[in-house]
Amino acid sequence: MHETERSCAFRRDRGGAPMIREREPVLDAKEIGIQALTFIASHQDLIDRFVDVTGFAIGDLRRLATQPTFFVAVLDFFLAHEPDVIDLASQLHVRPEAIGRARNMLAKKAGVELIELPG
Repeated sequence: MHETERSCAFRRDRGGAPMIREREPVLDAKEIGIQALTFIASHQDLIDRFVDVTGFAIGDLRRLATQPTFFVAVLDFFLAHEPDVIDLASQLHVRPEAIGRARNMLAKKAGVELIELPG
């Protein structure tokens, strides 16, 4: 056996083939917020609804993105409509619950009220 084979971090199945366990990607709360905004920006129907629901002007988004509460609002937008949460979670390869947890992590840092999460 080669030295590199002994130091591998994965296990092997009974036939000797490497077993790779898929893991949920590790995204921090801010990254989930950024990716959520990117997801909105890539779907015209979401852009229109986001502007209608939040009252934010498209031209102000870059400035708003520097405010601690902005990404809380972005994730609240998704959490208000379950199909959107599921679509976003699928796009980010995370469980839908991760969106709510990210929202609360950002809210805690910004001094915004936490929401009750299922489960």
